[in-house]
Amino acid sequence: MNTYDIHIKNAEVIDGTGAPKFKSDVVVDKGKIIGVFPSNHDDVRDKSEKHFLSNFKAKNTINAEGKIISPGFIDVHTHDDHNVFSDPSMTCKISQGVTTCVVGNCGISLAPFSYKGDVPAPIALLGKSDNFKFPRVKDYVEEFNNNPSTVNVALLTGHSMLRVEAMKGEFDRPASSQEINKMIDTLMLAVEDGSIGMSTGLAYPAANAAPTSEIVELVKILPKMNAVFTTHMRNEAIDVIKSVKETIEICSSTKVRTVISHHKCAGRDNWGKSKETLKLISEAKNNNFLDLDCYPYTASSTMLLKSFVKRADKVLVTWSDNYPDVSGQDLNDLANNFGLSIDDTIDKLYPAGAIYFQMGDDDLNRILKFEGSMVGSDGIPGDRHPHPRLWGTFPRVLGKYSREMKLFPLEEAVYKMTGKSASVFGLEKRGTIDIGNYADLVIFNPETVMDKASYQSPKLHADGIENVFVNGQMVWQNDSSTEKRPGMFLKGKKFN
Repeated sequence: MNTYDIHIKNAEVIDGTGAPKFKSDVVVDKGKIIGVFPSNHDDVRDKSEKHFLSNFKAKNTINAEGKIISPGFIDVHTHDDHNVFSDPSMTCKISQGVTTCVVGNCGISLAPFSYKGDVPAPIALLGKSDNFKFPRVKDYVEEFNNNPSTVNVALLTGHSMLRVEAMKGEFDRPASSQEINKMIDTLMLAVEDGSIGMSTGLAYPAANAAPTSEIVELVKILPKMNAVFTTHMRNEAIDVIKSVKETIEICSSTKVRTVISHHKCAGRDNWGKSKETLKLISEAKNNNFLDLDCYPYTASSTMLLKSFVKRADKVLVTWSDNYPDVSGQDLNDLANNFGLSIDDTIDKLYPAGAIYFQMGDDDLNRILKFEGSMVGSDGIPGDRHPHPRLWGTFPRVLGKYSREMKLFPLEEAVYKMTGKSASVFGLEKRGTIDIGNYADLVIFNPETVMDKASYQSPKLHADGIENVFVNGQMVWQNDSSTEKRPGMFLKGKKFN
């Protein structure tokens, strides 16, 4: 009689491929899935499976009758680079079923970076200068392996970090050929050390002076290294169509696997433009590897910047180094209290962060439903009063957009969070429930799963997330962390 770690019985399995759910049991041992078979053992026809079923017992048996078991959710767009060290329990993620975080998005990453001068926005989103202590990606990997978190981590290399370091802080101009060569060398070393690719934040001061040609020179080395390119595009507002075309130009000229980050149409004057952007993306997908991620909210969040404030209907301040007590307050109210203009108030608060209410529901629904879309939270864990997406993104997609609005079936919702994401980012043996895969799993109640985090109370656990496993270890049960830290640093770049 063999003894295995976990036997999950009577579950409805959504396997992460987009296929219809099916009733099954799942057996886990030594961190991996070793058995997936019908819950009614009389339905088993395979002789080897029959032998398996009659010759094992489990240390932990879970009856998941009436529940869904799916692969653990992969948050493809995070800024948890430092959060995995400062809060290794990662409750904001495991409480919503996330088992893997892709960090280093929007052109900013903790590694590789050793520049010690003043840094431009949005680098401050990753914390104080003391956080930037990883000259190479291998240093970050070593730190994570020595002090693992609850979740798995895959790291993108930030373009803004490359250019600020190579250009010695003179970031407000195009890079010279010599500086680009230095960036290429650093990027290649980063990928060799374990980075899965490069991200850009072309809308921000750190990188908006970089011409298209600079990005092309950098990303054209990525395909031969099986690495990906993700981009916070140059503009997500009035020039969003132009920016999508620029991204397609980069993608098609280099054949790099490309992901448009948190696709949106920001500002009322630009609502509806997703019809054109998605048409362009859909056409480009015929000859290129081009995908996108999005989050299920009509408000965004990042640094407090004047150019972003101008297009928003409403702005909430999430943090300010100079005035910590203003977190969660309306920018207009603060301006009135200070007796200052909006611009002067921003100067007074800066460096600071904000939530911008600026997108339309029709665009959001269209982008979420799009065949190429994945789900990413874009949560900013360092904010004192964060956007609720940090705690609620994945249950919100399952509860509001799938169950209530019926925007897509539950199987498709899970696919956008698991199998699709693992395939696009090359995360080997993740994202699907299959024998031999790592046991990153979530058990949830399909009738009750829903986000509870709100703009007023952003740090609330979701409903309906019952058990979460990372590499075969239970990290979430009874609405609390088990305090286990089985997360792995993921270097895999296996593309399907």
